[in-house]
Amino acid sequence: MRDFRSYMALLEERGDVVHVTKEVDPKFELAALMCKIENAGKAYAFENVKGAQFPLVGGHFTSLERYKDLHDIPKDQPFSRLEHAKILERAVAEPLEPKIMNTGAVKDVIKVGDAINLSELPIPTFFEDDSGAFITGAVGISRNPATGELNVGTYRSLKLDDQTLTVNASTMSDLRSIYNHHRDSGEEMHLALAIGVDPALLMAAVGKPPATVSEFGVAGGLREEPLALVKAEHSDLLVPADAEIIIEGVIDFSQEIEHTLGEFAGQYGPETNPLFRVTAITHRKDPNFYCILAGANPEHNTVGSVAIYSAEKSIMEDLVKQFPIIKALHVVIDAKVAGPMLQLFIQIDKKSDDEPMELIKAAFESTAGYLPVSLIFKRIVVVDGDIDIYNYNDVEWAIWSRVADASKIHLIPEAVSWELERSAASKEGHKSFRIGIDATMDLEDVDKLKRPIIPGFDDVRVEDFV
Repeated sequence: MRDFRSYMALLEERGDVVHVTKEVDPKFELAALMCKIENAGKAYAFENVKGAQFPLVGGHFTSLERYKDLHDIPKDQPFSRLEHAKILERAVAEPLEPKIMNTGAVKDVIKVGDAINLSELPIPTFFEDDSGAFITGAVGISRNPATGELNVGTYRSLKLDDQTLTVNASTMSDLRSIYNHHRDSGEEMHLALAIGVDPALLMAAVGKPPATVSEFGVAGGLREEPLALVKAEHSDLLVPADAEIIIEGVIDFSQEIEHTLGEFAGQYGPETNPLFRVTAITHRKDPNFYCILAGANPEHNTVGSVAIYSAEKSIMEDLVKQFPIIKALHVVIDAKVAGPMLQLFIQIDKKSDDEPMELIKAAFESTAGYLPVSLIFKRIVVVDGDIDIYNYNDVEWAIWSRVADASKIHLIPEAVSWELERSAASKEGHKSFRIGIDATMDLEDVDKLKRPIIPGFDDVRVEDFV
């Protein structure tokens, strides 16, 4: 598996990087260009960001195909999100613990005290109502007080001034509980932000491994060699030795900062988090500032989708015990279709017409994974085995072709929702509706609703006849 710089080199070799040499304003202009370049399927390197000392790079993982390149999988070999999930699953099952080094490239330059200046970094302001400039491509490293182990996650961080930030912890983040522990206990809390890390660590941080498995270990499992770590400057935290930039600091719980950023769901998300006082910045001699374009944009959503793999596996394991009729299950996260809400498509081989609705009700009650299904899933659709649950249009076809009776619709009028469903924020108890749809054929209608197929379709190759 390629590391951060070798993967950048691969993109360069393929002509997949747009280099912008003209000066770019980090407020809005930078985000506009990032968006246009990403939507053209390219990565970017901004070499002259106004007021900054370092280049900004990103757009590396705008599609699933880019993950295929990252793992050096041959072009003719099939690769889907299922194959990618299996790669991550193997790494979780066979983690490799990191190796501790005395120093590393990220220690080439060490800045403390008055030398600390966050304005040297090309931090963008993305959207018109954002609170300011946000670091989006960093992984955060803290120590879990419950286990004593290091915890790694991905968090947005608002730059407040040259030496302070606020680092966001959402409700589904381990960092939220770590914040709460230190806030209540009064114990000093250290945090480090690593920018431009090995893609294996980025995937592990997003991928939500079990609490008993280290993200550093998962990264090693993905790379098939231990990740190299070095000690932070001002704490016992360990940070990636080959990262581009490390920002270290202490959390100040005496100040809570409210902030807003345009999110993956195509809407704004207000949050409140404590102050982060920067105590050191270390970086390579020639660092690249890796940034993920916020909002409902390709790289943000492609990277974020890795978080769904573990949830999908947990839900599948939970439900298949009760319903062996399940053939496959697909968690759908698509902000451009469903905003902040997830959907669940389940393919079954039913034996009775009662089973799909029983399954829908059980699925909404499932608490497998890191969040209850009813909290974040707006819609569950159950389909027959001839429907491709990875094809959104095929599932929609099943709904509109096989549902004639209102009894095949299950409505939950008041379900507690998660923080990102902003339309429910003003409703009592933050509640909204949930819907389940039995889009399977009634058994008495199977012959009437059979889909027309061409026998031997998959075995016929056009190139054999042309």
